[in-house]
Amino acid sequence: MPFAALAQISEDRALSHVQSYFEDQSNGRPWFTGSRFETFAGGGDQNEPHRITAHDLIAVSMLSVHVPAQAALGIIETLGGEIESLLEELPVDVCFEELSGEEFDTLLGDSSPAEKIWDLLRQRDDRWEVGQTTASKILARKRPQLIPVYDSVVGRAAGLKDSTEQWNLWFSSFHDANSEAGIERLRSLRAKSGQAHLSLLRILDIVLWMEHRNNASEAETVGDGG
Repeated sequence: MPFAALAQISEDRALSHVQSYFEDQSNGRPWFTGSRFETFAGGGDQNEPHRITAHDLIAVSMLSVHVPAQAALGIIETLGGEIESLLEELPVDVCFEELSGEEFDTLLGDSSPAEKIWDLLRQRDDRWEVGQTTASKILARKRPQLIPVYDSVVGRAAGLKDSTEQWNLWFSSFHDANSEAGIERLRSLRAKSGQAHLSLLRILDIVLWMEHRNNASEAETVGDGG
């Protein structure tokens, strides 16, 4: 479970992970391009929040995943209107940790707008090489407060074999009887790191990814299969 994995990391180490993730090199470029994921071109939930744009697909590349040209054309052009209608049903100002069970089911449950967008991005009947990691990044770019990021590093740390039950697992973790301590710890890490724009989901994602990546040269996200 995500909070169980977080509990194994000391406060100082967790804070160092977040701070290191946002450090720049001497040339002004970031050590981790993912540090620009939320803020590039003004943010996916701020400028044109109901449309997936070319800027959003560039932002996804900052987490080391690639959207193939056929998929980019389909997402932006062919399916753009359908995706826009579904994004309009997903509020930009609702935080994952504040969802009630009913709200979770409405927004992220079976046949929800988020699940429908996920299926459109994956194109299971006519695959265009958008895997589970890439799909999660695109959704998280548009709704960073609401949609958790998935990749194999964080999934492994959280006890997931793939993305199938990820939203349910994150919801259970953020809403069980012992979750408040973990949530308060994430809020503290966010405040101490000076990254007020980040969701608690993303703070947890960064800490777990930095802790469990295999080595310093590992790509910023891995495991787009499935």
